[in-house]
Amino acid sequence: MVDNYATNPLADWYAEVYPERFKAVSAVKDPPKMFAGGTSDTPAFTASGIDPELLLKLPVGVRHAAAAEPDVLVLQRWFEEFAGLPEIEVDHEGLRSAKARLQDWMENTDLDTRTPEQRQADADAEYAAMFNPSNDRVAYAAENKRRIEAGEDELPRFGSYEMDRLWEQEAGASR
Repeated sequence: MVDNYATNPLADWYAEVYPERFKAVSAVKDPPKMFAGGTSDTPAFTASGIDPELLLKLPVGVRHAAAAEPDVLVLQRWFEEFAGLPEIEVDHEGLRSAKARLQDWMENTDLDTRTPEQRQADADAEYAAMFNPSNDRVAYAAENKRRIEAGEDELPRFGSYEMDRLWEQEAGASR
């Protein structure tokens, strides 16, 4: 059960509902926080001038609206009315943004921690494994041309038994 008075209940909800994905994504990147574009648990200041830490005494669904509310009397009423209602929400763009940030973090965080150079090397190796002279006519023709120009023996006909044996021998020699 998520505590709607915690510092980041939205992240806690994702951790509870999608534990495996949350764990994997958290290992790559910390979940965004509630305020300041995902960098802070509370705003730097509030429109009414109350201490931003006091917002943590309100349910998560009220905090953004409370931070933007300039009238201290309205805030006082919200503290009295909403303090015991953990599921209450006051519609506010800040809350919608916080939810969207967390959803985006969960769904779009790239779990691939390889460097761009490692990714390229892996892609090159995969390409070489799929398209090489032993299984690709274009690569075979290019290799045959290279051998002829280098004065080496021409390759056997593509797809022939002799070709398969030649590639098996060369693959074994390179191991």
